Amino acid sequence: MPTLQDIANQTRTSISTVSRVLAGGPSARRISHATRQRVMEAARVAGYRPNLIARSLRTRKSHTIALLVSDIANPWFGQMARLIEQSLHRHGYSLMLCNSGEELASEVEYLQLLPQKGIDGLIFVPLTRTKKALMEILPANLPLVVLDRPIAGIGWSVYTDQDQSAHLLCDILENHGVKTIALAAGPQQIVTHRRRAEICAERFKVIARVDGPAQRETGRMAFVKFLNVRPDAIVCTNNFLGQGILDSMTEVEQPALIGCFDEIPMMHLLPIPIVCSVQDVPMLAEGCVNQMLAQLQPQPQTSPKPIVLTSRAVTNPAFHRGRINS
Repeated sequence: MPTLQDIANQTRTSISTVSRVLAGGPSARRISHATRQRVMEAARVAGYRPNLIARSLRTRKSHTIALLVSDIANPWFGQMARLIEQSLHRHGYSLMLCNSGEELASEVEYLQLLPQKGIDGLIFVPLTRTKKALMEILPANLPLVVLDRPIAGIGWSVYTDQDQSAHLLCDILENHGVKTIALAAGPQQIVTHRRRAEICAERFKVIARVDGPAQRETGRMAFVKFLNVRPDAIVCTNNFLGQGILDSMTEVEQPALIGCFDEIPMMHLLPIPIVCSVQDVPMLAEGCVNQMLAQLQPQPQTSPKPIVLTSRAVTNPAFHRGRINS
């Protein structure tokens, strides 16, 4: 690969002149137009590419933002990561994607490692539940945005109002005639799963319940248990659990109504009645990027305010074919 020295020799200039020209900005404009043109053309012909590691050491900026999610296998987080990456790219930043796998030890390892990678900021879906525990690991000056699972005391955060989301789903189920439910719930140490399950249990009589990892396998195991009961609806605290339920329903002649949080892929094609309380993923992603950029300005904002969004309801055609207990 060509170096700054190679370009300096070819253009009969100094390394410092070449470096300033290629870096751009005010210092480059102090160099004559003819010299700048000569250096830029020589770099283009030689196929010069800057050493980004060396540049980040000099400027103390890598233009890289890390996104630490809790389960990249979940399509919801995959969609979120895609939208955040696209938005950051438009602002000149790259994304480093990391996955804790819902394991606290992995999360702690990443939180210790990522600042050493020279990232400019971190967007974070936490398992850690307190600000004190988080600040004991992260540098105090690292720009941070908490996504999806708010932590008390951290203002830079973007999440959905889980109470509104849960009551929205329950209202629709109740209006459809649902009185009893079987509940497939994700880990109760995670605030989103815990709050959704609490509200559903307050609104309906729970005649069967399975708690476990928020994975398809948990949904499949739950469905086997629910075969012994006849609930008006099966409620799942995320769409990954719902997909596991649906995987097991294919051979059932009269499947139960499914209530779920976040949309199930291609649900409109399924003959099973489904209603979902769906978060606004594009707005969550854009909110994260906007909050991160606000912290990366030369004079960053000092009064952060959480961005709290609401959910909307989505149903499939099979949901409208008949009301329970009508």
